[in-house]
Amino acid sequence: MIEEILGLDKINKNSEVDYIFNFSKFDQVHLQSPSLIKLKETTDRQKLFIQLTKTLEDNKYVDQIELTEKGFINVTLHLSKVLKYLQKSKEEILETIKDGKPKKYIFDYGGPNIGKSMHVGHLRPLNIGRALYNIYKISGNNCTSDIHLGDWGMPISQILTYCYENSIEIKKLSDKDLQEIYPKASKLTAENIEFKNKVAQNLSKLNEKSQNIYNDWKIVSNITIKSIEKLLLKLDHEFDLFYGESTVVDLIPQMIEGLKNNNYVAFDDGALISKEKVDPPVLILKSDSTYLYMTTDLATVLDREQKISPDEYFYIVDSRQSAHFKQLFSSIKYFNFSKSNFKHVGFGTINDVEGKPFKTRQGDVYPLEDLWQDIYEILIKKNDKNNAHILTNSVLVFSDLLIDRSSNYKFDVEKFTNTEGKTAIYIQYTRVRIKSILKKINQIEYLDNFDKLNLTDVETDLILSILKFSGSFKRSKKYNEPHHLAEYLYELCQRFNSFYKKSKILDETNIGLQNRRLNILIVCLEIIEITFDILGIKTVEEM
Repeated sequence: MIEEILGLDKINKNSEVDYIFNFSKFDQVHLQSPSLIKLKETTDRQKLFIQLTKTLEDNKYVDQIELTEKGFINVTLHLSKVLKYLQKSKEEILETIKDGKPKKYIFDYGGPNIGKSMHVGHLRPLNIGRALYNIYKISGNNCTSDIHLGDWGMPISQILTYCYENSIEIKKLSDKDLQEIYPKASKLTAENIEFKNKVAQNLSKLNEKSQNIYNDWKIVSNITIKSIEKLLLKLDHEFDLFYGESTVVDLIPQMIEGLKNNNYVAFDDGALISKEKVDPPVLILKSDSTYLYMTTDLATVLDREQKISPDEYFYIVDSRQSAHFKQLFSSIKYFNFSKSNFKHVGFGTINDVEGKPFKTRQGDVYPLEDLWQDIYEILIKKNDKNNAHILTNSVLVFSDLLIDRSSNYKFDVEKFTNTEGKTAIYIQYTRVRIKSILKKINQIEYLDNFDKLNLTDVETDLILSILKFSGSFKRSKKYNEPHHLAEYLYELCQRFNSFYKKSKILDETNIGLQNRRLNILIVCLEIIEITFDILGIKTVEEM
């Protein structure tokens, strides 16, 4: 919130002065201005310094401004007035992070596939996607989330062909059956040319929506979707749209014709490729006319342009898919499909405690539901059933979001369920403790002034941490990196617990001092709860 106190946003808009800030003392903000430092002439520095001074001269929170010889700016604050500023409601705090002009954003994340169980690899797009969605939405923007199911194409045809060849009654299939069938069907496609040809034939029929195979697809699709929805409900994840590749297949023939008519594509050995001069060439249709991810992704953009017309698209997908998205975004521009901004928000992988791929004993990818259960069984021993469920989801979210999304990391169940350290249990416990203190107070007075001289070191540290909220929020938004907010939340909880250990609150006999500390706790709790909401962490009321 220090940005709002100093009006730094106004400085950015109305002045040539740029800045990076930190605290040198509690009442001193140290502004490093690259634009000032670059200027060697003292007179030029003075001109820019005057601009800054004019911006701040009427600021009631500013006591003194000083320009150093090296181009640094020291701003001394009226501490009592800054402390008064902290007495803001949750709604007032949220107003400080609102964007000036709302935009439309679409967040494409999740990406489960029909016939496959959701595995640990789906955890990161779910968590990162939701956090970014919340960050942009709480900033006052119009946001849409789409899970984008992999519910069409070759894998579906493989499953259906396997069922046909083995006389498996599709109506009687369960989600578990599909998960067992798919790897067998996939292996058979790779090893058996006859089976592979039948898969290709059935895929053509599916693309044409031939009645029998299309009806079978509906059955298989619904089985998996119900299973996905059940797991997402368990994980506290929900989406505005539950669309998939199947949503746009009817648009593809028209899209292909449009590309041909505009001379954007050409045939190459039977395959349809883009004429854009890139290496490798962008493949739009295979030689057997089957669709690719590129085909359905392009059609999805056209669909979203018609229905939503977003200002910006975010694809929260594994960094290993960066080449695909580079091609996709370049193709969108080349085909004139959209003038929106497109971003691939990549992320690293989740590994086991040894740093190896997270797999079962059988060597399969670890199901996400199994990971949930592993955590739940640890926590149920220490908490009641309801708390254990919420805390399990907290562990899955907070442990993941603490990590810079670009990094791979080890998921250590024992470590992440601990009550101490950078854990979800620790931050949950901190919130419960603050709530418990405030519940025991009958009346809390909002103070007209604070006594600067009586501030302890732990009070100072806690207040400084509170003031860093909007900076951490804006950094997460600017770089699409939720870990800045997750790290901030841990730091704030840590500062509170240090404050709690060394400060009298409930047994403080000085009413003025007690109210000052209670006022600090109120705003601390408000920011903790706001950050919980943004990160997608539900709260428990007792532990």
